[in-house]
Amino acid sequence: MEEIEWLKLPHDLQYKFFEEAERESDRIVDAVIKLQQLISDLKSFILSNIEELGFSDKKVKVAAVDGSRSPRLSERLGVRYGVFSVGAVVLLGGKRVDEKYQAGQFKRKQAFSQDVSRYFFSLLSTYSERKMAVDLLDEVKDGFLIIDGSFYGFVYSALGMRKQGLFGDNERDLFNRTLKLTEELLRSGRVIGVIKRSHTRAIGGFLALKNRDLVGKAESPVTIIDKLLLSAIMPEGTLLRYERITGDDPVYVYTQLAYMAHRGIWDEDPLKIARDRAYEPYRVMGIGENAVKKLRRMQVKSHLDAPVCEIEYPVTVPFEDLRTLLGQRNFFNEATGLPFALDMVDSLISLDPRFTDEYVSEVEARALGKIQGKVSAEVLRWFFDLLNPQKST
Repeated sequence: MEEIEWLKLPHDLQYKFFEEAERESDRIVDAVIKLQQLISDLKSFILSNIEELGFSDKKVKVAAVDGSRSPRLSERLGVRYGVFSVGAVVLLGGKRVDEKYQAGQFKRKQAFSQDVSRYFFSLLSTYSERKMAVDLLDEVKDGFLIIDGSFYGFVYSALGMRKQGLFGDNERDLFNRTLKLTEELLRSGRVIGVIKRSHTRAIGGFLALKNRDLVGKAESPVTIIDKLLLSAIMPEGTLLRYERITGDDPVYVYTQLAYMAHRGIWDEDPLKIARDRAYEPYRVMGIGENAVKKLRRMQVKSHLDAPVCEIEYPVTVPFEDLRTLLGQRNFFNEATGLPFALDMVDSLISLDPRFTDEYVSEVEARALGKIQGKVSAEVLRWFFDLLNPQKST
């Protein structure tokens, strides 16, 4: 039996951690009790803004594209390596009719910071996902295609590199190609994005705008993500269209309001400041605010015990077409609340954190087999061993 890590520590240090755990458990209990009261206070407001999803017996062809990056980067072989996969499935009536896969690698000089490498790696994998999605458009011209994440979520990876002064020609070219593919997906009017890891706090921002007393208050809706509030309140088979509370402003304007309220950043026209702050990344990257204003979001509660699913879609998509798509039987996974097609792709292509090392070991083994007799043993020793202190034994 493997020894418990806790028991490997000195007894006095174990006791210190027990004390920390006790204090943290008290804090969590207090937070959950306050959350319950907050949910009770907001229930009538939320229920007044939702609508029925409805169910449809019509079979709509659905494709989903997703990618996976092994989060651990390897620095063996003199460069920084990462690996990613991209996959797609096409479903009709819940049955798989097609699937596609792509493998890719990321390679960057070790001289660049690891943070910048991660930004570029993220952008590269997003580009590959968007490329596969565009290639699938003809196959779903009478249906819909699902992508993972927000349409313009990749802007923040590019912005991170730009802020560090490392947004050069290669980075700009990759960004522009990703942007071009994204615009093609949007023009099709047949693509929606699913926000798995949602940080939206538009409800808190809206309430702070209506009630100045919430500004700077530690325990209030401005500190709670919408996903938690809505998952606890919305009945199954319902949806919330954000434009009912945010109007024509994208949700991240109101999320910015929530952030400002939490930090006490407030003046006579907080909405103007929130808009300026929310649109700034898109202006800096040359996209402009008009592009993101053409996107809408909704939250869908498909099953009683599943969390809500946040969906982004172009304003050009007719709402009744979306309702037909989302209302298909078995469209959502009862366990996760996410579209079943997206969960299926995710399960097929997920890469373990250890896979990068396994991939680099495969490259190393193949290289060693090809290079035998072509260079001296001393050079091999320097390149494959002494320069790679992180190499596992």
